[in-house]
Order: sequence, then structure tokens, then C-alpha cells
Amino acid sequence: MTKKLDKEDLNLIQNIQENFAKNYNALGNITTEQHILKQEKLHYLNEFENLRKQEQELLSKLKEKYGDGQININDGTFTSM
Repeated sequence: MTKKLDKEDLNLIQNIQENFAKNYNALGNITTEQHILKQEKLHYLNEFENLRKQEQELLSKLKEKYGDGQININDGTFTSM
């Protein structure tokens, strides 16, 4: 025998199912965003390391060219030690 659910009971079940779907979608979006942010973080960490290497190479070249001292990047001067 088949019985019809009360409208209120059916609405409660449908509401719960809709909320499950919303939560499922939200979790999927958060997981996707986390993955994207992780990839971006790795990109910037790699870029940071590349910049550090470039800086060290440049400092070595400048030391060979000018010797020990300090560079003032505001006025473009070098003061030897």
C-alpha cells in the first residue's frame, strides 16, 4: 500500500536535500579555491627563490666590478669601504 506524505514532511525532506546540495557545492568550491591558492603560493615561492638567486648573482658581479662597499640606490652612488 502506498501512502502520500504530508506536505509538511515532504517539504522538510526536500529542504534537507537542498541544504545537502548547497553544502556539497560549497565544499567543492572551497576545495577548488584551496587548490588554486596552493598553486599560486607555489608559483610565488618559486618566483621569490628565483629573485633571490638573481640578487645574489648581481651582488657578486657588482662586488667584482666595484669591490666591497655600499650602494645607494636612491642616488646611484657607490661608497667603498
